[in-house]
Amino acid sequence: MWQLFIFLVALLCVPLPIFAKYDPLSVPNNKYGIHIVEPNDIADAARLVNSTGGDWGYVTLVMQEDDRDHDKWQRVFNQMRSLHLLPIVRIATHIQGDSWAKPYADSAKDWARFLNSLNWPAENRYVVIFNEPNHANEWGKTLDPEDYARVLKDHAQTLKNTSEDFFILPAGLDVSAASDGRSLDAATYLSRMLRAEPSLFDYLDGWTSHSYPNPAFSGNPFATGRGTLRSFQWEMQYLEQLGLTKKLPVFITETGWVHSEGVTHNSSLLSSEQVGNHITTAASIAWQDPSIVAITPFVMNYQGLPFDHFSWRKLGSNDFYPHFTVYQNIAKTAGTPKQREKYTLNNKIIPESLVAGSTYVLSALLKNEGQGIYSQQDNRYVVELMTEPKFLMVYDPLPVMEPSQYGTLTLHMETPNAPGAYPYVLRVRHGTQDTVIETGSLQLVPPPSIDINIQLGWRPDNSAPSATVLIYDNLTLIHKVQGVSFTEGKATIKELRNVVPGNKYRVVVLVPYYLPQQHITTLKADTTTVTVPRLLPFDFNQDGTLTLGDIPALLSLQPNFIAALFVGP
Repeated sequence: MWQLFIFLVALLCVPLPIFAKYDPLSVPNNKYGIHIVEPNDIADAARLVNSTGGDWGYVTLVMQEDDRDHDKWQRVFNQMRSLHLLPIVRIATHIQGDSWAKPYADSAKDWARFLNSLNWPAENRYVVIFNEPNHANEWGKTLDPEDYARVLKDHAQTLKNTSEDFFILPAGLDVSAASDGRSLDAATYLSRMLRAEPSLFDYLDGWTSHSYPNPAFSGNPFATGRGTLRSFQWEMQYLEQLGLTKKLPVFITETGWVHSEGVTHNSSLLSSEQVGNHITTAASIAWQDPSIVAITPFVMNYQGLPFDHFSWRKLGSNDFYPHFTVYQNIAKTAGTPKQREKYTLNNKIIPESLVAGSTYVLSALLKNEGQGIYSQQDNRYVVELMTEPKFLMVYDPLPVMEPSQYGTLTLHMETPNAPGAYPYVLRVRHGTQDTVIETGSLQLVPPPSIDINIQLGWRPDNSAPSATVLIYDNLTLIHKVQGVSFTEGKATIKELRNVVPGNKYRVVVLVPYYLPQQHITTLKADTTTVTVPRLLPFDFNQDGTLTLGDIPALLSLQPNFIAALFVGP
């Protein structure tokens, strides 16, 4: 056994590549999505991609280094969580003149710190490392595949060392670009990247493709090969030639046709109706490839140059072009991405000991610290108390709890009659996923007793044949025992149920004609002795308080009776 222990310790010390949490194709997946420019388009995106049976579609969005506002992006992620959208985040630098700047030296650390500070909608955090660096304007006006390879590896390593949930995707390349000084052929670019960083594939979890239907973003949907809707297939075949051996799921983060409508009408381009027909064809043929995780056509909404002819939303309108509806009507899958479930209690809800054969109402604040939204409408959410034998337990409905929100968990529990130790596990179950929120061993004790001592005025004989004893848990009356007989100032309340040993209780004694007295005590598991303060005989009208109403009641009593209340007969 010790050899195994040494092996495991050694294994933990060896730096191994860290891969993303899970394969997105291993669960039901809605591959349809859309590329957006503004977070204001998220609601329309959900209406588009979570349609016709679909759920948890994808949205590609851009996050710039000069816009790392935590509150803003957490609100975006929260909205996407609520609408069941999965973000594909393409990180970007900033505009420098008429091009995108190259990343600075500590870019990877800053991105890792920021992206890890956000609560993502699901376990896999899809991150695209910049954009089309085979265009000089996308990489500080340089064509430097060796530099991009180093940057990609650095960002991938840093993100993965920060969290295993980061799912690393390389920048999508323009596979139709020529080597003309302003751009570099994608095949050349990729081969130079791999020569510079031979282990680069080890740090990638998927492949990003810009599979545009060229030429001129107007190509035939049936076309195959490089520069078509199936460019991703050419890319994967070429990567295999370069030495790729593992399977990389494909994310088509940009694709789609230009249409004739824009700032100006261009009759040489396809109509929106023709684009819709091409989308239908693509969905039935090219996009059926089993390696595809996500398809996010470019672009949901772009209200001006230079991408006005790509916009699915009409310029100056809230309406959309007809191909929006075509895409919306494609049959889709209800995706079930994995979400981390985590709930914590602010206090231990089940005491260390309880009384056998009793009923309890136990409460504590429950915080959602996971990624999902707790909702009673999802009948797969249940709170379970696991004991052997099983306790009778129900819980009050919890409110809808988004991440970081609280709800009061209230348990109604009945303990068995047999004293003893009962190991237990309290958990929140969502489908097949369990989250343990408390565990321990509950000690059930026999019903305890309370010995009560009283002093009635200044009487030598403190007997009281018909007293009442009230036991309160804070302001809640849990026991009312009538007809209690005190002999020489002593009485015992036996078989107390529904109490919690170790908790404080308020014991109140009521004797006719005496003002009530109370004592706060910590209840023991066996017998607790309580001595209440002296009871004073001033409650002549027996309403429990000293008021002016006691005067006429006093006058109606015999003097001997009054004297006996004070000092005895």
